[in-house]
Amino acid sequence: MDEMIAQLKAELATTLTMEYSLAEKPYRMPALPHAQVIVLPLVREVVAPMLVRNNDPDSITDIVMVRERRVRMIASKTKSVEKRRGAMILRALQLGGNGAANKFFINEKNHQRPSTVFDLNSVIFGDSAKGNGKAIYPVHAAALYSDAISVQPASTQTDAVFRQGGIMEDGSNYDPEQHQSSSNIFTTRSVKPGTLFVQTIVLPGRRITEAAFDHLLLALGPAGSYGGSTATTGTNLRTYLAGIYWGTLEKAVNAPMVILESLPTPPPTTPNALINHMETLFAQAYPRHITAQSAEAYVSELATQLEARAPRLLTQYAQGAQDAAELFDAWFMKTEKRGREKGGAEGTE
Repeated sequence: MDEMIAQLKAELATTLTMEYSLAEKPYRMPALPHAQVIVLPLVREVVAPMLVRNNDPDSITDIVMVRERRVRMIASKTKSVEKRRGAMILRALQLGGNGAANKFFINEKNHQRPSTVFDLNSVIFGDSAKGNGKAIYPVHAAALYSDAISVQPASTQTDAVFRQGGIMEDGSNYDPEQHQSSSNIFTTRSVKPGTLFVQTIVLPGRRITEAAFDHLLLALGPAGSYGGSTATTGTNLRTYLAGIYWGTLEKAVNAPMVILESLPTPPPTTPNALINHMETLFAQAYPRHITAQSAEAYVSELATQLEARAPRLLTQYAQGAQDAAELFDAWFMKTEKRGREKGGAEGTE
């Protein structure tokens, strides 16, 4: 495991910025992408009844794929939770997470540095901030999430749940103001425990450092509340890494549809069986890889170090936070040559 982890880390970027010049004076900007791809195939297991709400608040979202109608979790369903978890880790270490989710603001009038709101989490998951005027500060995500698609058909993996709104204190459904029964009666469908989803996270272009990569692994977490009926009371989705794979060019196997097409009939019904199948499939496409067992052991060790506030991990996080701060300040702040301009802050170059 140590040898393959070392090989993977050698593939990661050493810095997030580069010098570039088309004029008299060089300036710093995000490092240009390389021909490289790292893939994290995931198995998500539902472990408590879960609502998958996207645009329709009363039902799950589904999609016809590989001859079956399947449950579909759009990418933001899982990404948003893991992005928030990443922000909480940075806050615990006092190395970021200063902005509330989706409410980033950069006060240009006071020459606020972008690094006061953007951080290591922004590098991985992407972000945007508003300025005083019409300016928008965009940060493209290094980690690209696919949708998560269920292995089993939606017809066998969902339950109808009767729900009733507007119930009075006496327990009845009678509306005394309207003198009639409340119309707030509806049915939702929840995803059953035991449902398995396949999903991939793709990191193209050699655009993250070792600190950013380890932070992504910690943000994934083994389990968590991803919305739905049990989101406020406990875990309803468990996450498994089906290995870590990397190469020069992206392969079609990164798409959930290709994974589903490769499954035998009947498909695997346990996480381990599904992971074993995906390991074989991805290893054929990406000869350089870390097995699922080794990847899980590595993440477990990272979690142990985080809990213990291990000096090595804290040093790595501090360096990662500094790299991210330098990236965003260099990219978004005005240079001395241009000076103070409307809608921008005075820079440091």
